[in-house]
Amino acid sequence: MASSSLPLTTGGRIVALAGVLFLLDTFAPWHRLCVVVLDVEACRTHDAWATTWSSVAALLVAVLLAELLVSQVAGLRLPGDWARFRLGIAALATALVILQVFVGDGALDRTYGVWFGLVLAAALTYGSYLRRTEAPVGRLSLNR
Repeated sequence: MASSSLPLTTGGRIVALAGVLFLLDTFAPWHRLCVVVLDVEACRTHDAWATTWSSVAALLVAVLLAELLVSQVAGLRLPGDWARFRLGIAALATALVILQVFVGDGALDRTYGVWFGLVLAAALTYGSYLRRTEAPVGRLSLNR
């Protein structure tokens, strides 16, 4: 069986996959409103970037992916307790997506993008939890 050349832990792989898919999902329709007039259906959709809570969640996911690149792919050990920080950021992103599900986008209905986003944000939180319990893989240290 071939091994990966990237030094990612299991939690890191989950965070990487869920994070990249989440960011791609932010461009899918999260909210939609369709109106039928004389057998003609007109729809309006918004992606995740059209609303505040999901936009902030996407930015938090981007921060988590950047930290993953620095700590596991580049092999740098960051000073301080990043495990709690990562888990807190992932949990906050998940909470913001849940809030977006409940708040919605005005009169628009929720569509598949928001539900995929919710599952992916939960997977991101799980991956961050796993990373908290895993041994670090960083080779270089930024501690002085």
